[in-house]
Amino acid sequence: MAPAGPAAGQRLQPYRVVVANESTIEAVAALSDLGRYVAVDVQSLNTITAAAAVDDDDDEDDGTGVRLYQSIYETALRNKVPATVIEDMIRIYSYDVDFQRKVQPGDSFDVFFAGEDEGATITEKTEVLFASLTVGGETKKYYRFQTPDDAVVDFYDETGKSAKKFLVRKPLNNAIMRSGFGGRRHPILGYVKMHTGVDWAAPYGTPIFASGNGVVERVGWEGGYGKYVRLKHNNGYETAYGHMSAYAKGMEPGKRVRQGQVIGFVGSTGMSTGAHVHYEILVNNRFVDPMRIKLPRGRSLEGPLMASFEKERERLNAQMSNRGNPARVSDAGAPAAAQARQVINR
Repeated sequence: MAPAGPAAGQRLQPYRVVVANESTIEAVAALSDLGRYVAVDVQSLNTITAAAAVDDDDDEDDGTGVRLYQSIYETALRNKVPATVIEDMIRIYSYDVDFQRKVQPGDSFDVFFAGEDEGATITEKTEVLFASLTVGGETKKYYRFQTPDDAVVDFYDETGKSAKKFLVRKPLNNAIMRSGFGGRRHPILGYVKMHTGVDWAAPYGTPIFASGNGVVERVGWEGGYGKYVRLKHNNGYETAYGHMSAYAKGMEPGKRVRQGQVIGFVGSTGMSTGAHVHYEILVNNRFVDPMRIKLPRGRSLEGPLMASFEKERERLNAQMSNRGNPARVSDAGAPAAAQARQVINR
């Protein structure tokens, strides 16, 4: 048990209570930003995520670094890749890749996309068929495939696993982590409390989207959270979003939402020092670290569906082989080269 108090002379109040036996921690309750005791996942207790550490390092920019998002976007536009294709590619990788990180030597991408016909003006009907992104020496490849049983279009890796995850760790685009999960000194109250989520800073009004399919559980003002939305997902998972400036139209308890659907907008309501969203994940009513918890993947193809996918994968690989090597364009302003495959039709 560790004491903490808002000011000298006042009665001390424990901010963390730990129940343990001789060898393991049995349970943990911690004082939240709202002044209530909440159950905390014991494995996530007071962890500062590796992602947060990387983000903090990235913020110490000497002016020469180029962000991955910026590098991909500028390189693709120079190669006449449509903006809609670039945005689709960013969405495909949004579950695994932090696009705010700096570009490193060796980072590259391929994108194979379809349009109306070769040489025609590229319209918004273009669609990504294949994408490959190498970041930090690790390459992830995804193929477009429409599953015949439900007619849903998704992107799958070479083994038939969906690019999507059950939940996302970052429920908005182009945000920077400002505060991780665990014990911290509250920026307004000035004393140590349990920070039960992750703070993602973004410009005022940035759309916040549902991190997974679910049902709206709560919408409204929630003390220090300000304008707040809480979603209920399958298998005991819940997510919560605080400090919003406004809710998306139609947000009300009982409404079903899909992953990626806008549910509100970044603000600074409640006990907040700047524009951001406070994002929480709960599992069976226990707060867990959104950046460390192992999240289940989306769909994994098997049986006849996997056989159909393999045929489509080989068809796309053959088409790309027939097109020859992709163009390789060096960016003098970035420390890495990037690739863009200039294919307009199937």
